[in-house]
Amino acid sequence: ILSLGLSACSKPKSGSPNPSQGTPAPAASAPAASPSADTTSRPHAGDCYQFSTTGGDDLTIVSCNQPHDAETFHAFEFRGDKFPTDDELDQASDEICGLMFEYYVGKPVADSTLDYDWVGPDENVWAQGDHIIECYAFAKDDSKLNRSIWNSNM
Repeated sequence: ILSLGLSACSKPKSGSPNPSQGTPAPAASAPAASPSADTTSRPHAGDCYQFSTTGGDDLTIVSCNQPHDAETFHAFEFRGDKFPTDDELDQASDEICGLMFEYYVGKPVADSTLDYDWVGPDENVWAQGDHIIECYAFAKDDSKLNRSIWNSNM
């Protein structure tokens, strides 16, 4: 079981980055983290998992070929020294996750049976150097997924 030290955020699926305090930067590969940031306990793109049944932040990574709740499809680093405002995080995360959703799944979220959300650091985690935003997808009807969503056109 995996426990995330991140706080989930959810906003409307539209917007554009506001770089007044920092700029989002897509992570082409695993981002370099500061020595105090823990990157080993988070899902990576292509990881499928079950959410906690007790309402906590625990995730169980499972094979994408067995029933699961969600799949991580992208992660990026929000650059900047100051913790961004909620609006800046929401706009940047929504913009980037929305674009990457279409690339990863093969169709825009508006035409998909899937939806997406994102999870990012709270202010304490940010101060430790972890500025990673993770995008994940799940079934709009909350049903279980039974395969990877990569190039699925779901």
